Amino acid sequence: MDKNKKISAKIFPFYPNGQFYFERGVEAFREQRIKEAIRYLVRASELEPGESVILCQLAICYTEIGQFHKSNQLLRDVLEKRDGSMDYCYYFIANNFAYMKDYRRALQYANRYLEMAAEGDYAEEARDLIEVLLEETPFGETIENGFSKQEQEFYAYKKEINRYLAEEDSASACDILKKVIDEKPNFWPAYNQLASLYFEQLKEADGVRVLSDLLARNPGNLLGLCDFFIYHFYKGQREVADALYAELRDVLPVLSHHKEKLGLIHAMMGDYEEADDLFEQVADLEVTERSKYYYYRAKSAYYIGDVEGAKMFWHSFLECDLYEDVRFPWEREIDLTNDTRLVLEMLQTEDELTHLLGVYALTISSNRPELMLFHPLLDMSKWTYMEHLMFTDFDYFPDGDVEQNCYLISKAMTILRENGVLFNKENLPLYETLFSFVLNDNRKELILGRYTKEIVAKAIAMVFLPELEFAIAEEFDCTKCATEIQQFLSR
Repeated sequence: MDKNKKISAKIFPFYPNGQFYFERGVEAFREQRIKEAIRYLVRASELEPGESVILCQLAICYTEIGQFHKSNQLLRDVLEKRDGSMDYCYYFIANNFAYMKDYRRALQYANRYLEMAAEGDYAEEARDLIEVLLEETPFGETIENGFSKQEQEFYAYKKEINRYLAEEDSASACDILKKVIDEKPNFWPAYNQLASLYFEQLKEADGVRVLSDLLARNPGNLLGLCDFFIYHFYKGQREVADALYAELRDVLPVLSHHKEKLGLIHAMMGDYEEADDLFEQVADLEVTERSKYYYYRAKSAYYIGDVEGAKMFWHSFLECDLYEDVRFPWEREIDLTNDTRLVLEMLQTEDELTHLLGVYALTISSNRPELMLFHPLLDMSKWTYMEHLMFTDFDYFPDGDVEQNCYLISKAMTILRENGVLFNKENLPLYETLFSFVLNDNRKELILGRYTKEIVAKAIAMVFLPELEFAIAEEFDCTKCATEIQQFLSR
Protein backbone atom coordinates (compact mmCIF):
# COMPACT_ATOMS: atom_id res chain seq x y z
CA MET A 1 0.00 0.00 0.00
CA ASP A 2 1.26 3.46 -0.81
CA LYS A 3 1.93 5.05 2.55
CA ASN A 4 1.68 8.48 1.00
CA LYS A 5 -1.82 7.84 -0.29
CA LYS A 6 -4.37 9.80 1.67
CA ILE A 7 -7.49 8.03 2.86
CA SER A 8 -10.58 10.22 2.88
CA ALA A 9 -13.47 9.30 5.15
CA LYS A 10 -16.78 11.00 5.57
CA ILE A 11 -17.71 11.55 9.22
CA PHE A 12 -21.39 11.33 10.08
CA PRO A 13 -22.19 13.27 13.29
CA PHE A 14 -24.41 11.46 15.80
CA TYR A 15 -27.16 13.48 17.47
CA PRO A 16 -29.05 11.47 20.10
CA ASN A 17 -32.81 12.01 19.90
CA GLY A 18 -35.71 11.20 22.21
CA GLN A 19 -36.00 7.65 20.87
CA PHE A 20 -32.32 7.01 21.65
CA TYR A 21 -32.70 8.06 25.30
CA PHE A 22 -36.03 6.26 25.63
CA GLU A 23 -34.50 2.97 24.53
CA ARG A 24 -31.59 3.45 26.93
CA GLY A 25 -34.10 4.19 29.70
CA VAL A 26 -36.14 1.04 29.03
CA GLU A 27 -32.96 -1.05 28.96
CA ALA A 28 -31.82 0.40 32.29
CA PHE A 29 -35.28 -0.21 33.77
CA ARG A 30 -35.24 -3.86 32.74
CA GLU A 31 -31.88 -4.26 34.41
CA GLN A 32 -33.27 -2.59 37.57
CA ARG A 33 -31.00 0.44 37.27
CA ILE A 34 -33.94 2.67 38.11
CA LYS A 35 -32.22 5.99 38.83
CA GLU A 36 -30.24 5.69 35.62
CA ALA A 37 -33.46 4.86 33.77
CA ILE A 38 -35.08 8.00 35.19
CA ARG A 39 -32.20 10.17 33.96
CA TYR A 40 -32.50 8.75 30.43
CA LEU A 41 -36.29 9.08 30.37
CA VAL A 42 -36.27 12.63 31.70
CA ARG A 43 -33.86 13.54 28.89
CA ALA A 44 -36.09 11.75 26.38
CA SER A 45 -39.13 13.72 27.58
CA GLU A 46 -37.17 16.98 27.23
CA LEU A 47 -36.39 16.15 23.61
CA GLU A 48 -39.94 14.97 22.88
CA PRO A 49 -42.18 16.96 25.24
CA GLY A 50 -45.56 15.42 26.01
CA GLU A 51 -44.80 12.05 24.41
CA SER A 52 -47.24 9.74 26.22
CA VAL A 53 -45.20 6.53 26.05
CA ILE A 54 -42.13 8.22 27.53
CA LEU A 55 -44.14 9.84 30.33
CA CYS A 56 -45.84 6.56 31.16
CA GLN A 57 -42.53 4.67 31.38
CA LEU A 58 -41.11 7.46 33.55
CA ALA A 59 -44.16 7.20 35.83
CA ILE A 60 -43.54 3.46 36.25
CA CYS A 61 -39.94 4.22 37.28
CA TYR A 62 -41.14 6.69 39.91
CA THR A 63 -43.48 4.03 41.27
CA GLU A 64 -40.48 1.69 41.62
CA ILE A 65 -38.68 4.16 43.91
CA GLY A 66 -41.79 5.00 45.93
CA GLN A 67 -42.49 8.46 44.49
CA PHE A 68 -46.14 7.64 43.95
CA HIS A 69 -47.43 11.20 43.83
CA LYS A 70 -44.94 12.15 41.12
CA SER A 71 -45.90 9.02 39.19
CA ASN A 72 -49.61 9.84 39.39
CA GLN A 73 -49.02 13.40 38.22
CA LEU A 74 -47.36 12.14 35.05
CA LEU A 75 -50.07 9.54 34.46
CA ARG A 76 -52.78 12.17 34.85
CA ASP A 77 -50.95 14.37 32.33
CA VAL A 78 -51.09 11.48 29.86
CA LEU A 79 -54.81 10.91 30.47
CA GLU A 80 -55.58 14.61 30.06
CA LYS A 81 -54.34 14.34 26.48
CA ARG A 82 -57.22 11.88 25.97
CA ASP A 83 -54.99 9.31 24.29
CA GLY A 84 -57.41 6.38 23.92
CA SER A 85 -54.58 3.87 23.73
CA MET A 86 -53.32 4.75 27.20
CA ASP A 87 -56.30 3.61 29.32
CA TYR A 88 -53.98 1.40 31.35
CA CYS A 89 -52.79 4.60 33.08
CA TYR A 90 -55.94 4.27 35.20
CA TYR A 91 -54.69 0.91 36.48
CA PHE A 92 -51.21 2.28 37.25
CA ILE A 93 -52.78 5.19 39.19
CA ALA A 94 -54.94 2.72 41.13
CA ASN A 95 -51.83 0.73 41.98
CA ASN A 96 -50.06 3.86 43.24
CA PHE A 97 -53.02 4.82 45.44
CA ALA A 98 -53.06 1.29 46.86
CA TYR A 99 -49.40 1.70 47.85
CA MET A 100 -50.27 5.04 49.47
CA LYS A 101 -53.10 3.35 51.43
CA ASP A 102 -55.67 5.58 49.72
CA TYR A 103 -57.95 2.59 49.15
CA ARG A 104 -61.01 4.58 48.18
CA ARG A 105 -59.25 6.21 45.24
CA ALA A 106 -57.50 2.95 44.36
CA LEU A 107 -60.91 1.29 43.96
CA GLN A 108 -62.23 4.21 41.93
CA TYR A 109 -59.37 4.15 39.43
CA ALA A 110 -59.28 0.34 39.17
CA ASN A 111 -63.01 0.29 38.39
CA ARG A 112 -62.57 3.16 35.95
CA TYR A 113 -59.93 1.16 34.10
CA LEU A 114 -62.28 -1.82 33.79
CA GLU A 115 -65.03 0.49 32.52
CA MET A 116 -62.69 1.79 29.82
CA ALA A 117 -60.96 -1.48 28.93
CA ALA A 118 -62.79 -4.53 30.30
CA GLU A 119 -60.56 -6.80 28.20
CA GLY A 120 -57.45 -4.68 28.43
CA ASP A 121 -53.90 -5.87 29.06
CA TYR A 122 -54.22 -5.23 32.80
CA ALA A 123 -57.88 -6.23 33.27
CA GLU A 124 -57.00 -9.34 35.25
CA GLU A 125 -54.57 -7.46 37.47
CA ALA A 126 -57.19 -4.75 38.06
CA ARG A 127 -59.79 -7.33 39.13
CA ASP A 128 -57.26 -8.94 41.47
CA LEU A 129 -56.46 -5.54 42.98
CA ILE A 130 -60.15 -4.78 43.55
CA GLU A 131 -60.67 -8.17 45.18
CA VAL A 132 -57.73 -7.65 47.53
CA LEU A 133 -58.89 -4.14 48.45
CA LEU A 134 -62.42 -5.31 49.24
CA GLU A 135 -61.22 -8.32 51.27
CA GLU A 136 -58.60 -6.50 53.31
CA THR A 137 -60.45 -3.24 53.89
CA PRO A 138 -63.98 -3.87 55.23
CA PHE A 139 -66.69 -1.49 54.12
CA GLY A 140 -66.68 1.64 56.29
CA GLU A 141 -63.06 1.17 57.36
CA THR A 142 -61.35 1.64 54.02
CA ILE A 143 -60.09 5.15 54.51
CA GLU A 144 -59.07 4.69 58.14
CA ASN A 145 -57.19 1.45 57.58
CA GLY A 146 -53.64 1.74 58.84
CA PHE A 147 -54.32 4.85 60.92
CA SER A 148 -53.93 4.88 64.66
CA LYS A 149 -56.99 5.48 66.82
CA GLN A 150 -55.76 9.00 67.47
CA GLU A 151 -55.38 9.63 63.72
CA GLN A 152 -58.92 8.33 63.09
CA GLU A 153 -60.37 10.63 65.72
CA PHE A 154 -58.45 13.60 64.30
CA TYR A 155 -59.62 13.07 60.71
CA ALA A 156 -63.22 12.39 61.75
CA TYR A 157 -63.21 15.66 63.70
CA LYS A 158 -61.70 17.60 60.78
CA LYS A 159 -64.34 16.21 58.43
CA GLU A 160 -67.16 17.43 60.66
CA ILE A 161 -65.73 20.93 61.09
CA ASN A 162 -64.93 21.23 57.38
CA ARG A 163 -68.63 20.87 56.56
CA TYR A 164 -69.30 24.18 58.29
CA LEU A 165 -66.26 25.85 56.80
CA ALA A 166 -67.32 24.76 53.30
CA GLU A 167 -70.57 26.67 53.89
CA GLU A 168 -68.51 29.68 55.08
CA ASP A 169 -70.29 29.46 58.41
CA SER A 170 -67.29 30.08 60.65
CA ALA A 171 -69.46 31.42 63.46
CA SER A 172 -71.26 28.05 63.80
CA ALA A 173 -67.93 26.25 63.54
CA CYS A 174 -66.60 28.38 66.42
CA ASP A 175 -69.68 27.61 68.53
CA ILE A 176 -69.26 23.85 67.97
CA LEU A 177 -65.54 24.02 68.79
CA LYS A 178 -66.19 25.88 72.04
CA LYS A 179 -68.77 23.24 72.94
CA VAL A 180 -66.28 20.46 72.12
CA ILE A 181 -63.69 22.10 74.40
CA ASP A 182 -66.24 22.39 77.22
CA GLU A 183 -67.24 18.74 76.89
CA LYS A 184 -63.80 17.30 76.06
CA PRO A 185 -61.22 19.73 77.47
CA ASN A 186 -58.41 17.33 76.54
CA PHE A 187 -59.30 17.13 72.85
CA TRP A 188 -56.39 19.35 71.83
CA PRO A 189 -57.02 19.71 68.06
CA ALA A 190 -60.19 21.69 68.81
CA TYR A 191 -58.07 24.43 70.38
CA ASN A 192 -55.90 24.74 67.28
CA GLN A 193 -58.89 24.94 64.96
CA LEU A 194 -60.68 27.50 67.14
CA ALA A 195 -57.57 29.70 67.31
CA SER A 196 -57.19 29.44 63.54
CA LEU A 197 -60.79 30.56 62.98
CA TYR A 198 -60.32 33.50 65.34
CA PHE A 199 -57.24 34.58 63.41
CA GLU A 200 -59.13 34.34 60.11
CA GLN A 201 -61.77 36.63 61.63
CA LEU A 202 -58.91 38.98 62.69
CA LYS A 203 -59.78 38.33 66.34
CA GLU A 204 -56.10 38.23 67.23
CA ALA A 205 -56.46 38.47 71.01
CA ASP A 206 -58.99 35.62 71.09
CA GLY A 207 -56.74 33.42 68.99
CA VAL A 208 -53.72 34.04 71.20
CA ARG A 209 -55.83 33.39 74.30
CA VAL A 210 -56.98 29.99 73.01
CA LEU A 211 -53.42 28.91 72.12
CA SER A 212 -52.15 30.11 75.50
CA ASP A 213 -54.91 28.11 77.21
CA LEU A 214 -53.95 25.03 75.19
CA LEU A 215 -50.28 25.22 76.21
CA ALA A 216 -51.18 25.96 79.82
CA ARG A 217 -53.32 22.81 79.95
CA ASN A 218 -50.94 20.71 77.86
CA PRO A 219 -47.37 22.11 77.98
CA GLY A 220 -45.32 20.99 75.00
CA ASN A 221 -48.37 20.31 72.83
CA LEU A 222 -46.80 20.01 69.39
CA LEU A 223 -49.56 21.59 67.30
CA GLY A 224 -49.94 24.35 69.87
CA LEU A 225 -46.23 25.21 69.63
CA CYS A 226 -46.45 25.03 65.83
CA ASP A 227 -49.40 27.43 65.69
CA PHE A 228 -47.72 29.84 68.11
CA PHE A 229 -44.62 29.75 65.92
CA ILE A 230 -46.71 30.53 62.82
CA TYR A 231 -48.41 33.40 64.64
CA HIS A 232 -45.11 35.02 65.67
CA PHE A 233 -43.50 34.28 62.29
CA TYR A 234 -46.18 36.23 60.43
CA LYS A 235 -46.21 39.00 63.01
CA GLY A 236 -42.55 39.59 62.12
CA GLN A 237 -41.44 38.80 65.69
CA ARG A 238 -38.18 37.13 64.72
CA GLU A 239 -36.71 36.43 68.18
CA VAL A 240 -39.83 34.73 69.55
CA ALA A 241 -40.30 32.70 66.36
CA ASP A 242 -36.65 31.61 66.43
CA ALA A 243 -36.93 30.50 70.05
CA LEU A 244 -40.03 28.42 69.27
CA TYR A 245 -38.36 26.92 66.21
CA ALA A 246 -35.40 25.89 68.36
CA GLU A 247 -37.86 23.75 70.35
CA LEU A 248 -39.48 22.31 67.23
CA ARG A 249 -36.40 21.69 65.08
CA ASP A 250 -35.38 18.39 66.65
CA VAL A 251 -38.86 16.92 67.14
CA LEU A 252 -39.38 13.56 65.42
CA PRO A 253 -43.15 13.41 64.72
CA VAL A 254 -45.06 10.14 64.55
CA LEU A 255 -48.56 11.13 63.40
CA SER A 256 -49.10 12.13 59.79
CA HIS A 257 -50.67 15.51 60.50
CA HIS A 258 -47.76 16.29 62.84
CA LYS A 259 -45.30 15.43 60.05
CA GLU A 260 -47.23 17.66 57.68
CA LYS A 261 -47.27 20.59 60.11
CA LEU A 262 -43.59 20.34 60.97
CA GLY A 263 -42.74 19.97 57.29
CA LEU A 264 -44.48 23.29 56.62
CA ILE A 265 -42.55 24.97 59.43
CA HIS A 266 -39.18 23.63 58.28
CA ALA A 267 -39.95 24.98 54.79
CA MET A 268 -40.98 28.37 56.19
CA MET A 269 -37.60 28.56 57.93
CA GLY A 270 -35.67 27.48 54.86
CA ASP A 271 -34.69 23.99 56.13
CA TYR A 272 -35.77 22.43 52.86
CA GLU A 273 -34.07 19.05 53.28
CA GLU A 274 -35.89 18.48 56.58
CA ALA A 275 -39.16 19.68 55.06
CA ASP A 276 -38.88 17.44 52.02
CA ASP A 277 -38.10 14.39 54.17
CA LEU A 278 -41.27 14.90 56.23
CA PHE A 279 -43.43 15.68 53.21
CA GLU A 280 -42.32 12.39 51.62
CA GLN A 281 -43.69 10.54 54.65
CA VAL A 282 -47.22 11.98 54.33
CA ALA A 283 -49.53 10.00 52.04
CA ASP A 284 -51.75 11.98 49.69
CA LEU A 285 -54.93 11.03 51.54
CA GLU A 286 -53.56 12.17 54.89
CA VAL A 287 -52.86 15.78 53.85
CA THR A 288 -55.02 18.19 55.85
CA GLU A 289 -53.94 21.55 54.35
CA ARG A 290 -53.50 20.71 50.68
CA SER A 291 -52.79 24.21 49.40
CA LYS A 292 -49.99 24.79 51.92
CA TYR A 293 -48.67 21.25 51.55
CA TYR A 294 -48.23 21.42 47.78
CA TYR A 295 -46.92 25.00 47.81
CA TYR A 296 -44.21 24.31 50.38
CA ARG A 297 -43.49 20.91 48.86
CA ALA A 298 -42.88 22.65 45.52
CA LYS A 299 -40.66 25.26 47.15
CA SER A 300 -38.66 22.67 49.10
CA ALA A 301 -38.19 20.49 46.03
CA TYR A 302 -36.92 23.47 44.03
CA TYR A 303 -34.34 24.51 46.61
CA ILE A 304 -32.96 20.99 47.02
CA GLY A 305 -32.47 20.78 43.26
CA ASP A 306 -35.52 18.77 42.16
CA VAL A 307 -36.83 21.34 39.66
CA GLU A 308 -39.01 18.84 37.77
CA GLY A 309 -40.68 17.67 40.98
CA ALA A 310 -41.08 21.28 42.12
CA LYS A 311 -43.00 22.17 38.97
CA MET A 312 -45.31 19.17 39.36
CA PHE A 313 -46.08 20.12 42.97
CA TRP A 314 -46.61 23.73 41.87
CA HIS A 315 -49.20 22.42 39.38
CA SER A 316 -50.90 20.56 42.25
CA PHE A 317 -50.89 23.78 44.31
CA LEU A 318 -52.60 25.66 41.49
CA GLU A 319 -55.28 22.95 41.36
CA CYS A 320 -55.96 23.52 45.08
CA ASP A 321 -56.01 27.30 45.13
CA LEU A 322 -57.20 29.92 42.67
CA TYR A 323 -53.96 31.89 42.66
CA GLU A 324 -53.82 34.64 40.06
CA ASP A 325 -50.22 34.22 38.86
CA VAL A 326 -49.69 30.69 37.53
CA ARG A 327 -46.04 31.22 36.53
CA PHE A 328 -43.52 29.06 38.35
CA PRO A 329 -42.05 31.62 40.77
CA TRP A 330 -38.60 30.67 42.03
CA GLU A 331 -36.49 30.79 38.88
CA ARG A 332 -36.22 34.57 39.09
CA GLU A 333 -33.01 36.08 40.45
CA ILE A 334 -32.97 36.17 44.25
CA ASP A 335 -33.13 39.51 46.10
CA LEU A 336 -34.60 40.86 49.35
CA THR A 337 -38.17 40.31 48.15
CA ASN A 338 -37.49 36.55 48.47
CA ASP A 339 -36.79 37.00 52.19
CA THR A 340 -40.28 36.31 53.53
CA ARG A 341 -39.37 37.26 57.08
CA LEU A 342 -37.89 40.61 56.04
CA VAL A 343 -40.99 41.47 54.00
CA LEU A 344 -43.22 40.58 56.97
CA GLU A 345 -41.16 42.80 59.27
CA MET A 346 -41.44 45.68 56.80
CA LEU A 347 -45.21 45.24 56.67
CA GLN A 348 -45.40 45.33 60.48
CA THR A 349 -43.49 48.60 60.86
CA GLU A 350 -45.15 51.95 61.54
CA ASP A 351 -42.56 53.82 59.46
CA GLU A 352 -44.41 55.13 56.41
CA LEU A 353 -41.63 54.63 53.85
CA THR A 354 -40.59 51.18 55.12
CA HIS A 355 -44.21 50.02 55.03
CA LEU A 356 -44.64 51.32 51.46
CA LEU A 357 -41.50 49.45 50.42
CA GLY A 358 -42.88 46.37 52.19
CA VAL A 359 -46.02 46.52 50.07
CA TYR A 360 -43.88 46.95 46.95
CA ALA A 361 -41.72 43.96 47.96
CA LEU A 362 -44.84 41.88 48.63
CA THR A 363 -46.22 42.78 45.22
CA ILE A 364 -43.17 41.54 43.30
CA SER A 365 -42.00 38.76 45.65
CA SER A 366 -41.56 35.20 44.37
CA ASN A 367 -42.97 34.14 47.74
CA ARG A 368 -46.15 36.17 47.37
CA PRO A 369 -48.49 33.14 47.73
CA GLU A 370 -47.28 32.36 51.26
CA LEU A 371 -47.38 36.05 52.20
CA MET A 372 -50.92 36.42 50.88
CA LEU A 373 -52.72 33.09 51.15
CA PHE A 374 -51.21 31.64 54.32
CA HIS A 375 -50.89 34.77 56.49
CA PRO A 376 -53.27 34.14 59.42
CA LEU A 377 -53.71 37.84 60.22
CA LEU A 378 -53.25 39.74 56.97
CA ASP A 379 -55.13 43.02 57.42
CA MET A 380 -54.94 45.52 54.57
CA SER A 381 -57.65 47.78 55.99
CA LYS A 382 -55.06 50.27 57.30
CA TRP A 383 -53.10 50.45 54.06
CA THR A 384 -53.04 53.79 52.24
CA TYR A 385 -54.76 54.38 48.93
CA MET A 386 -51.32 54.47 47.30
CA GLU A 387 -50.42 51.08 48.77
CA HIS A 388 -53.63 49.50 47.54
CA LEU A 389 -52.94 50.85 44.05
CA MET A 390 -49.45 49.39 44.15
CA PHE A 391 -50.63 46.02 45.47
CA THR A 392 -53.16 45.66 42.64
CA ASP A 393 -50.39 46.55 40.15
CA PHE A 394 -52.35 49.71 39.31
CA ASP A 395 -55.30 47.86 37.78
CA TYR A 396 -56.68 51.20 36.69
CA PHE A 397 -54.48 54.18 35.90
CA PRO A 398 -54.64 56.70 38.76
CA ASP A 399 -55.66 60.31 38.05
CA GLY A 400 -53.70 62.26 40.67
CA ASP A 401 -50.16 63.49 39.96
CA VAL A 402 -48.73 61.83 43.07
CA GLU A 403 -50.43 58.52 42.27
CA GLN A 404 -49.12 58.70 38.71
CA ASN A 405 -45.63 59.33 40.10
CA CYS A 406 -45.93 56.16 42.16
CA TYR A 407 -47.20 54.22 39.14
CA LEU A 408 -44.38 55.39 36.88
CA ILE A 409 -41.66 54.85 39.49
CA SER A 410 -42.95 51.32 40.13
CA LYS A 411 -43.06 50.50 36.42
CA ALA A 412 -39.66 52.10 35.82
CA MET A 413 -38.16 49.98 38.56
CA THR A 414 -39.63 46.89 36.91
CA ILE A 415 -37.66 47.79 33.80
CA LEU A 416 -34.52 48.45 35.83
CA ARG A 417 -34.92 45.20 37.80
CA GLU A 418 -35.03 43.34 34.51
CA ASN A 419 -31.68 44.96 33.79
CA GLY A 420 -30.02 43.94 37.04
CA VAL A 421 -31.03 46.67 39.47
CA LEU A 422 -32.41 44.23 42.02
CA PHE A 423 -34.16 45.05 45.28
CA ASN A 424 -31.08 44.11 47.33
CA LYS A 425 -28.98 45.65 50.10
CA GLU A 426 -26.77 47.45 47.62
CA ASN A 427 -29.68 49.10 45.81
CA LEU A 428 -32.00 49.56 48.80
CA PRO A 429 -30.99 53.25 49.28
CA LEU A 430 -31.98 53.92 45.65
CA TYR A 431 -35.40 52.31 46.15
CA GLU A 432 -35.87 54.28 49.39
CA THR A 433 -35.01 57.55 47.65
CA LEU A 434 -37.31 56.95 44.70
CA PHE A 435 -40.34 55.82 46.70
CA SER A 436 -39.85 58.67 49.15
CA PHE A 437 -40.79 60.97 46.25
CA VAL A 438 -44.45 60.00 46.71
CA LEU A 439 -44.30 60.68 50.48
CA ASN A 440 -42.18 63.86 50.43
CA ASP A 441 -43.83 67.06 51.66
CA ASN A 442 -43.09 68.57 48.23
CA ARG A 443 -44.34 65.50 46.36
CA LYS A 444 -46.87 67.48 44.30
CA GLU A 445 -44.07 69.50 42.74
CA LEU A 446 -42.82 66.49 40.75
CA ILE A 447 -45.01 65.58 37.78
CA LEU A 448 -43.86 62.46 35.96
CA GLY A 449 -47.22 61.80 34.33
CA ARG A 450 -46.16 63.60 31.16
CA TYR A 451 -43.54 60.88 30.49
CA THR A 452 -43.64 57.20 29.62
CA LYS A 453 -42.34 54.52 31.96
CA GLU A 454 -39.40 53.94 29.59
CA ILE A 455 -38.37 57.60 29.78
CA VAL A 456 -38.67 57.58 33.58
CA ALA A 457 -36.57 54.41 33.80
CA LYS A 458 -33.90 55.90 31.57
CA ALA A 459 -33.95 59.18 33.53
CA ILE A 460 -33.53 57.34 36.86
CA ALA A 461 -30.58 55.48 35.37
CA MET A 462 -29.06 58.74 34.09
CA VAL A 463 -29.32 60.40 37.50
CA PHE A 464 -28.49 57.53 39.83
CA LEU A 465 -26.85 54.80 37.72
CA PRO A 466 -24.76 56.53 35.02
CA GLU A 467 -22.69 53.36 34.42
CA LEU A 468 -25.74 51.19 33.73
CA GLU A 469 -26.27 50.09 30.15
CA PHE A 470 -29.60 48.63 29.15
CA ALA A 471 -31.65 48.26 26.01
CA ILE A 472 -34.10 51.15 25.74
CA ALA A 473 -34.52 52.61 22.29
CA GLU A 474 -32.66 55.81 21.48
CA GLU A 475 -35.89 57.65 20.65
CA PHE A 476 -36.70 57.85 24.35
CA ASP A 477 -35.07 61.19 25.23
CA CYS A 478 -34.94 61.34 29.00
CA THR A 479 -32.88 64.53 29.48
CA LYS A 480 -35.80 66.73 30.53
CA CYS A 481 -37.19 64.10 32.92
CA ALA A 482 -33.74 63.56 34.46
CA THR A 483 -33.36 67.32 34.97
CA GLU A 484 -36.70 67.51 36.78
CA ILE A 485 -35.74 64.62 39.07
CA GLN A 486 -32.43 66.33 39.90
CA GLN A 487 -34.18 69.61 40.62
CA PHE A 488 -36.67 67.85 42.89
CA LEU A 489 -33.80 66.17 44.76
CA SER A 490 -32.09 69.50 45.38
CA ARG A 491 -35.13 71.07 47.08
